[in-house]
Amino acid sequence: MNETNHRPASFAEYVGQTQAKTVLQILCKSAKKKGTSICHTMLSGRPGLGKTTLCRILANEMGSNLIELIASNLQDPQQLTAQLAGLQENDILFIDEIHSLPRAVEEILYSAMEDGRITMVVESEYGDLMKNLGMSSKQTRTVTLDLPPFTFIGATTLAGMVSAPLRSRFIQTLDLEPYAIDELKQIVQNASSKMNFDISPTLAIEVAKRARNTARIALGHLKWIIEYCIATDSSASTQTVTEAFILKGIDDNGLTKIDRSYLQLLVNAKSPVGLNSIAASLGESSQTLSESVEPYLMQEGYIRRANRGRVAEQKAFNLILKMEVCT
Repeated sequence: MNETNHRPASFAEYVGQTQAKTVLQILCKSAKKKGTSICHTMLSGRPGLGKTTLCRILANEMGSNLIELIASNLQDPQQLTAQLAGLQENDILFIDEIHSLPRAVEEILYSAMEDGRITMVVESEYGDLMKNLGMSSKQTRTVTLDLPPFTFIGATTLAGMVSAPLRSRFIQTLDLEPYAIDELKQIVQNASSKMNFDISPTLAIEVAKRARNTARIALGHLKWIIEYCIATDSSASTQTVTEAFILKGIDDNGLTKIDRSYLQLLVNAKSPVGLNSIAASLGESSQTLSESVEPYLMQEGYIRRANRGRVAEQKAFNLILKMEVCT
């Protein structure tokens, strides 16, 4: 079983994100015909929708060297300057979570993207005379460096937080969408085949239904099923898959224990509840709730934001009522 080699390596293997994939394929074909690099592109969408995978496929299709960075690791402008100065022709520079770039670091990208050059501060030697006089033998000066043709791909889960100056310098902006159940089913089947694990289409759908419209979660569920089957000496069956998900507290809607506790709290309140109050009641941080829990609950119509807090929708009431009947 190979659990690491499940990512698609080409556009042909990549399932879903039809619009973004088609645009990138067109950009590849055009760049190859012109003998140029692909234009600077921003990929946006919530975590787990395939931004990094698409970028790696793009590099494979173009035969380009890929440099992957995380924005939060770039706190000093000189770090990014050094990366840009080391680029070779047609390299692809990929920075994830670009909304986290400090402004001073971000500004380095402006001239690199727009004019193909950067300004560097370097030290130069005065020589032995200055040393003999007991003075510093170095001074700093600025140097403008022309960059080779390259592609910058910026990815973000919070497109609204990307600054206007940076956003305006991307030629293409592609928004990745949540996956459909059939797409997730195919992703699960493709990955299980690469992992040499046999899972039926029916069970692949059961995994997909619990994946919260996200490829990364679907693959995480698949790996858990594999681990469970190995540990229990079981084959993938309806009973085995059900047992595995019950053990993790994941229901057939993809809701976790914290999701259900969140909904139970709102249903019981029967009036708007503030995020901080919910977080305190559940023993979770408000950031965890706003970034990991609420987006899916809102997308699926369980809750909505009101002026005075969060409100449970009828779908949440129905779910909690069903849970109470079952227990």
